[in-house]
Amino acid sequence: MSAWRKRAIECLPGLKKEFEDPQTSIYGVFIELLPSTVTAHRNNDTEQLKKNYDFAEWCFRQKATDLWNAAGVTFYEHLGDRDETLRTIHQWVKRDIYIEIRPLLEQRLDTTTLKTIDSLYGLQGGKLKG
Repeated sequence: MSAWRKRAIECLPGLKKEFEDPQTSIYGVFIELLPSTVTAHRNNDTEQLKKNYDFAEWCFRQKATDLWNAAGVTFYEHLGDRDETLRTIHQWVKRDIYIEIRPLLEQRLDTTTLKTIDSLYGLQGGKLKG
């Protein structure tokens, strides 16, 4: 079993059977991870939030294109779609990752919202202030 499947099952054990299915891609995992993250935000379930964001970060930092791309376009890009994830993105997504995914968010968010998030990361226009 691949490392990403094992990690996905650790993150969302209730979906073990689905994640073990060879037909389930890493993109399918992130399709499940996103609503789990929104729900965890609503329930203030910091343990689940840590698991979800750690899994996304691990995938994003891998060399395999499918892993980092899936994390970017199926998870991080959509954090701006929901108020639950947008309000706390700076608390859960590390600054270096935010800088890399910012162009994805820029396509989905209005300028004012993006500037607000930038300021939470100490950035101006996606770059360090000063």
